[in-house]
Amino acid sequence: MKNKVIRSFVVSTLILIIIVSLIHMFFIPNEVQGLSSTYTQNVKSGISAFPESYQIQLAYLKYLHPNWEFKAYNTGIDWSEVTSSAAENKCLANTIYKNYTLDPSVLCVCGQSGDVGYYCASAKTVNYYLDPRNFLGEAMVFQFLDLSNGSGVSRQVVESAVSGTYLSSYVDTIMTASEQSGVSPLQIVATIFQELGKTGVPNAISGKVTGYNGLYNFYNYGATDGGDTLSKALETARSMGWTTPQFALIDGAKRVLANGYISAGQTTKYFYKFDVVGNKIVTESSGNVSFSSGYFYNHQYMTNLRDPSSQAGSLYDIYAENGILNSKLTFTIPVYNNMPSSAITAPTSLSGDLYYINSLKKYGVQFRQTAGGTSLGNIYKDTRVQLLSNEGSWSRVKIIRATGYDSASKRWNSTEQIGYVSTEYLTKVGTAVPDYRSKVNMGAASSSTTTPTTPAVTQTSEFKIDGTYIKTTPTVKVSDIKSKNPNAVIKNASGTDISTTTNPIGTGYTVTIDGKTYTAVKYGDVNGDGNVKATDYVLIKNYIMNGSALGDIYKLAADTNKDGNVKATDYVQIKNYIMGTSIISL
Repeated sequence: MKNKVIRSFVVSTLILIIIVSLIHMFFIPNEVQGLSSTYTQNVKSGISAFPESYQIQLAYLKYLHPNWEFKAYNTGIDWSEVTSSAAENKCLANTIYKNYTLDPSVLCVCGQSGDVGYYCASAKTVNYYLDPRNFLGEAMVFQFLDLSNGSGVSRQVVESAVSGTYLSSYVDTIMTASEQSGVSPLQIVATIFQELGKTGVPNAISGKVTGYNGLYNFYNYGATDGGDTLSKALETARSMGWTTPQFALIDGAKRVLANGYISAGQTTKYFYKFDVVGNKIVTESSGNVSFSSGYFYNHQYMTNLRDPSSQAGSLYDIYAENGILNSKLTFTIPVYNNMPSSAITAPTSLSGDLYYINSLKKYGVQFRQTAGGTSLGNIYKDTRVQLLSNEGSWSRVKIIRATGYDSASKRWNSTEQIGYVSTEYLTKVGTAVPDYRSKVNMGAASSSTTTPTTPAVTQTSEFKIDGTYIKTTPTVKVSDIKSKNPNAVIKNASGTDISTTTNPIGTGYTVTIDGKTYTAVKYGDVNGDGNVKATDYVLIKNYIMNGSALGDIYKLAADTNKDGNVKATDYVQIKNYIMGTSIISL
C-alpha cells in the first residue's frame, strides 16, 4: 500500500512538472527564455543602404553637409529582442536624471535609483533612445560619429576646444594620447568634459584627494553607480598605476577608450552606451561576421541613458565652434531587423497641441516662470510640451513633471505646471524635414565626395552672395530669402533651424542653398541679434575708442560704408539709420 502511495505521489509530481514546463514553454514571453545564440553583422555605405525610414533625414544632413558619409551597421538583432528585458531593458541598466521638469512617463514604475538623482528609465524611454531614427538631427547625429580615426584634427583646433579650461595645459598630451590610441583628440576632450565637467580642476585629476594623493583619473573610469564615486574612480586609478596626469590621460585613452571599447567594435558614443556589436570592429570589407550573443549587452560605458545625446551635443559644439563642421566625417548608424515602420515616439503624459524642444544644445532650453523671467529649470531636447498660446518670441506651455515616488501604489506622483519657453525652440510634433533624396548622392560613401556644383541663388537689392557670405541690409528677414529661394535652410547662431519663421536674419546666421552654406552678414547688426539698434553703434564706438574685441564677421557687419575699415563714419551711419535720417544699402 505504501509503495502505491509513493508511486502515485511520484506520478503526480511528474505530471505537475510537465504542466509547469508546458506553461513556461507556451506562455512565458520569448524575451525571458533568452537571446539568439549568434548575430550576423555587416556594414554598408551610402544612404541607399539604410531602410527607407532613415533615408529622408540622412539625405537632409547630406544636403547640408555634402562631405558627410553614412554607413549602415546591420546588427542582425531583431528589434523585439534588443528591446527585451533580457537585453537593453534590464532594470537599472538605463537610468535618467530626475530634474525638476522631468515627465513621469520617462521613469520606470519600479522607482529604483542608481547614482544620486538617477532613476531607472521606463521601457518606453529606453526604446526611444535605442531607436537611431530619433537622433538623425544635425547635432544629435554626432552620437554615431566614428571615433576610431584619430587623424585629421589639428593641434590648433584642440587648443581652441580646451581654451580657458583645465585641459588647456594638456594639449600636447591629448595629441600624444590620440596618436598612440588612434582615438580622435576631440573625442578624448569630449569624454573628459562629459565625465568631469569643464570648470575648475576636478577632484579626480587634482592629485590631492586625501588617501589618494598623486592619483589621477581623467575618464572617471570605475566610478560605477552608487555612493562615493570619486573613491571608486581613484581606487581604479591606483590599480591602473595612473600616478601622473600625463600617464593617466594617455594610458586611459589607450586602455579605456581604445582597447576597452573601440577595439571591441564600440566605435561610436551610441555603441559605448548600447553594446549591440560583437567583440571587434566590423568594416565593409569584412563582409558578414557572426558573433556569439555572449558578447552583447553587458560591456556598456555608462548607465546614463542620455549620455550619448549629451556627448553628441558636446562634439557638435566643438566641431561647429572650430569651423570643421563641414569636414569629411563618417557616421556609423545601427539598423535592427524588423524595426517599426516609423521611429518610436518620445513618451509623454500630455495630450493636445503638442510641440517638442528642437534645441541643438544637449540640455535643451530654459523653462521660465514668465516670458523672459525666472528660470524654473531646463527642458531637454525632444521633450514634449503642450502649447497653450504663442505670444511672439515667447510661448506659454504646459508640462507634467514627476514629483515623488509612491512605493505603495508603485507609481510616480506628478503635477502640471505652466511656464514659458522661447518660441524659436519649439517645433510641432509630426513636422518632417524636406525630402532632398533627389538632390544628393544616395550611393556609397566612396562615390559621394564630389564637389557640389555652385548653386544658383536668387539675389535681390536687399541680399547678395559674396564668396562664402550672404550680405544683407538691416531689414532682411528669413521669409525674404525663402520667398526667392524656397529650398533655403536658415539657422540662427545656436544652430536652430528657423526656416519656417519670419524672424530677422542676424549676423552669424547660416543660409544653406543646394548644399552650399553661407554665413550671414547683416550690415549694422554688430551683436548678431538680427536688429540694428543703439547697442550696435555702442559696440563700434567701444571698438574704435577702447580697442574692445570685435570678431571678424562682426567687423564686416560694422563696416557699413564697405571701405574695409571700421571707423567713426560707420558709427555715424548706424546712428543715423536708427534715427531714420539715412539708409544702409548693399
